[in-house]
This record gives sequence, structure tokens and C-alpha cells, in this order.
Amino acid sequence: MYESLGFYGRRYSSQISFMDTILSYLNPLLQATEDNATAEATPTATIEDVLKDFQEMETHGMAMRDKIRNFPETGGTLMEALGIHNNVFQLQTFVTKTEGNVKAVPLPIALEDGNRVMEAINRLKVVLEEALKLIVEKKATFEQLSFGIPSIIHFDLTSLHDSVVPLEDAMLVVSPPELLEAAQAAKTDIEAFFSEAIAAYS
Repeated sequence: MYESLGFYGRRYSSQISFMDTILSYLNPLLQATEDNATAEATPTATIEDVLKDFQEMETHGMAMRDKIRNFPETGGTLMEALGIHNNVFQLQTFVTKTEGNVKAVPLPIALEDGNRVMEAINRLKVVLEEALKLIVEKKATFEQLSFGIPSIIHFDLTSLHDSVVPLEDAMLVVSPPELLEAAQAAKTDIEAFFSEAIAAYS
């Protein structure tokens, strides 16, 4: 058909052939891009990833706790107080990261793995309890500082709590049935620690 059109037919036929060649190269690339997008949309994580996250949270939680504990009753500086603020921010970052990994763990979780995670939760719970009780005990000390440090502490406590709640809820979703009661009890305890600390600075 294209030959009957003479020059214009041949030129159009060449354009079609050229486009077919381009598409033959592009199709595998487009398919690879689509496959990658699908893979990114369905990330997976392992129990080991989650346990590593809990270890990181425990490490940052202990650093926060120790800075609160070591904050002097008198003569404390603004920079020392802001150091605690930085620790809270780092902990919050890992809380959010852990939530994402917990949601990406394939289900169901084996009871043995669930027990390992519960042990990590309980270790972190102890650290949080100590840190939050210390922040309440030292309220008068922080109130001596200028620049609205108590307001910053209230903001930090509220922000950290708001990031912990989705992690708690994610843990309840993925916990094996045998550990659901223990996971709920840990959530109840942690909520009580935060409630007391936030109320103290409200």
C-alpha cells in the first residue's frame, strides 16, 4: 500500500519502522521500571531487621535516659537541655523506621520470633519508664532554664508519643495470638508512662 503512495508512502513506512525500532528498545525498559515500582510498593522486612531496629531504639533511649539523669540540679545549661532534645528526635526517627519494618514483615510471625520481639519490647519499655520518670522528677530543674525549655520538653514528649502509638498498634497486628495479651499489656504500660510525663509538663 505504501508503495502506491510513492515518496510519501515510503517516508511514512520508514517512520513506522523507526518507531517500531524505538519501541522495541523502550518496552523492556518500561517493563523494568514497572517491575521496580511494584517491588518498591511491596517492601519486605525480616524479624532480624525489626530486632535490629529495637536495639537501635534501646541504644538511643538509654542515651536519652542518661542525659536526663546526668542533667545537674543546678547550673545546667541550655546546650545540655538541647542535647536531650536531640536524643528524643533521634529516638523518634528510629521509632518511625521500626514501624515501617514491622508492617513489612511477612505474616504469620512464628511464636519463637514473636517471643524474641517481645523480649526486645520489654527491654525498651524499661528504658522508657526510667527516662520518663526522670523527666518528671527533674521538672523543677528544667523550669529554672530560660527559653521555654519546659514547652520544648512537652512538645518532644507529645511528638515521641505520637510516633510510638502507630508502632504499638502495628505490633498488635503482627503479634502471634499467643502473645497478643502480652503486647497489649506492654502498650498499656508505655501509654501510662507517657501520660504521666506529658501531664506533668502540660
